Amino acid sequence: MEVLGWIATGLILIGYYLNANKLISSWLSWFVGNFLMVLYSLSIEAWPQLALAIALMGLNIYGYINWIKKDD
Repeated sequence: MEVLGWIATGLILIGYYLNANKLISSWLSWFVGNFLMVLYSLSIEAWPQLALAIALMGLNIYGYINWIKKDD
């Protein structure tokens, strides 16, 4: 299970890098990373971390929708 946490962390960090370079793929990387973090947090019963991962997934969706609207 610890590997899942590291994969999630890696994807989240890649998402930050991609976003800093203004690449739309950052949202997918963040979303998948946070989804994996939800699974990891559930498995280790880390409730505050789980809440954060769920909130960040919501922000990923919100950010992606706003990014797409901006390009219209």
